[in-house]
Amino acid sequence: MKHFTPRRRNLLALSLMALLILGGCATYTKQLVMRYDPITSTRFGGGDLYLINAELQPPTASGAWAIGNTKNGDGVMVDTLWSGVSPAGLVQSALQRELSQTGYAVIPAKKAPDMYSKVVEISEARVVVDQITKVPQVDATCTISVSLTVMKNGAPVRKLRYEAKGSDLAIRDRDRLAETMLRNTMQDVMKQAIPDIVSNLEQ
Repeated sequence: MKHFTPRRRNLLALSLMALLILGGCATYTKQLVMRYDPITSTRFGGGDLYLINAELQPPTASGAWAIGNTKNGDGVMVDTLWSGVSPAGLVQSALQRELSQTGYAVIPAKKAPDMYSKVVEISEARVVVDQITKVPQVDATCTISVSLTVMKNGAPVRKLRYEAKGSDLAIRDRDRLAETMLRNTMQDVMKQAIPDIVSNLEQ
């Protein structure tokens, strides 16, 4: 059996620490993708429902949206967190999944037909996901705020506003933390929004 001298043990420990530092500094998300899982399981409503996203937030020249920043442990910005889908588009995707689960035939659109019976319009959407990368972890925070207008027969019925915040850290799977925070925080918004939307549509 091979024995390690104190010197060899010290060298091994230093090598492992160096690997941890090098690996830790490089691993964080640069491009954000939302793989949304609906949380609604009960059928409340039915019929066609127009889900309007006028896309009022244009992308940057690159064709993507800046969703947040990545900073190092000293607070210095080292990268931008990008999304190929706008904040309103992310909200629209989650609403479509949830409202379909409740029984509606959801029709995504930029504009609803005049006098249509059931419409939900995304009037404002803000999604911010920030990361701090340091050894041996990544910290992430997510804030989502959404303003909606529920309409019936061409007339506004109710204006709704929701906000949710979340934060967490990861040592393993560091590059997945921002996506997880986005999904979890969006689900928190939907927990608030879906019962109100259905209640106003079906009253």
